[in-house]
Amino acid sequence: MKALHGVIRVIDFINEKTIRAVQWFVLILVLILMYEVVMRYLLGTPTLWSFDATYMVSSFFLALGMAYTLQVGGHVNIDVISERLSVRNRAILFAVLFLVLFFPLWGLLLNNFVPHLLRSWRIGERAAMGSVQPIIYPFKTWIFVSCVLLFLQGISEFLKNLYTVITGDEYYAAKTIRQKAQAEAEQRAAEQRAQEEAAYE
Repeated sequence: MKALHGVIRVIDFINEKTIRAVQWFVLILVLILMYEVVMRYLLGTPTLWSFDATYMVSSFFLALGMAYTLQVGGHVNIDVISERLSVRNRAILFAVLFLVLFFPLWGLLLNNFVPHLLRSWRIGERAAMGSVQPIIYPFKTWIFVSCVLLFLQGISEFLKNLYTVITGDEYYAAKTIRQKAQAEAEQRAAEQRAQEEAAYE
């Protein structure tokens, strides 16, 4: 069990630190959009690069945040069945779903992604849309990395459920609930601050 806890801690730590690092790119996205609004609507000289920069920057923090969202239970769930189950039976259900759906699907995606990513680097691929047509292989690279991190987080979540199934201990289930509640509280606080700022304006 010590090794199991160690794997869980390492994976969770990596994804926690990843989201803490990339969350600041939200500010960069806001600055880009503000600059484009000023240039387009006040000065009448819209930029050519803002479209490409917007989807590049937004994809960076959104994609790399997928794994942490899974960690805190933030992805959409259909709780009609699971909420009626005991903690152990819920862990059994989730463990089976990870084995039957999550790992095969994401494993297949990653396996098919690798040759496309390598080819993109080899030919110096550029975006087919947009005016600037920037190089696209860095974009594909962090999408691939985000999928790897999500797959790793899936391993962590599977091990948490396996631990609950074997021991009956609710530690990881309770931790996820606390993390989800904390994330929801932070989101509500952010929305409230935004509403207050809008009211002052």
